Amino acid sequence: MLVVLAIIIYFVVRSFQPKEALALQQAERLRNDLRHMQMLAITWGQALRLNTAPTNYSVSCVTASATPPCNADPVIDPANGRPFLVALESGLDLAGPGFALDLDALGRPKNGAAFIAANATFTISGASAARSVVVTPLTGFVTAQ
Repeated sequence: MLVVLAIIIYFVVRSFQPKEALALQQAERLRNDLRHMQMLAITWGQALRLNTAPTNYSVSCVTASATPPCNADPVIDPANGRPFLVALESGLDLAGPGFALDLDALGRPKNGAAFIAANATFTISGASAARSVVVTPLTGFVTAQ
């Protein structure tokens, strides 16, 4: 009985979270996923691409191949064994920098063949709330704001 009550309370509280808190949580998740993607690119020695859509994002190899990890799109995340595809919380939208962000085999951010010259900013918004995730040129350091 207590477990059922705890579950109900969890979902009631969750449904009343303001969009600002949800946007912040999702921005932190994207920041962590970008850092994880960077480590995967370095570990695998493969260029990876962040694919964005208004309600989700995924990670794929820039060049597909018949061998893992680039034999699946999106790639399989070794941390959980599932496709690297993340759906945003209901009511939130994702806007990217206007190009596909690639991380080369050294984890450096690129726009196609060229290194990015300015910050790549992703914006997560819902209602009047908005949070940004920024990838810096050269190092690929990621911050959530």
